[in-house]
Order: sequence, then C-alpha cells, then structure tokens
Amino acid sequence: MARFIYVRHPEGGDLAVNIDHIASAHYKPSDSPDIKTRLTIDLDNSETDIILLADEAERAWAMIKDPA
Repeated sequence: MARFIYVRHPEGGDLAVNIDHIASAHYKPSDSPDIKTRLTIDLDNSETDIILLADEAERAWAMIKDPA
C-alpha cells in the first residue's frame, strides 16, 4: 500500500509525494529567525527536487520520519 504525504505547492494546490519514492531528504532546521527551516526532497523517478520552507518543511519532515 502506497503511503503519501501532501505538501502545499508554491503555485497553489497540494502535491502528493509517495514516501516509498523518496531517494533522499535533506532537513536543515533554523537556528535564527532570519533563516527559514528548509527541507529538500529528492524523488527517485524525477529530476526535480521538492523544496519546502518554514512550517511546511517542519510538518513534512515530521511525516517523513513517522509516516504512520
């Protein structure tokens, strides 16, 4: 059974990301109010990375770590 996380697309709407197709994810938390938390998701079947910032990055990272 495929597991998906849904993230907000910058141009509107939601993007469904299949957790089983994530090749890698790089999470960089923010230590400063001037710099946003960043999550970059590399999908195994795509040349395009998904980049999330701030609250959306934190929410998606929590779902990737514990997809239950």
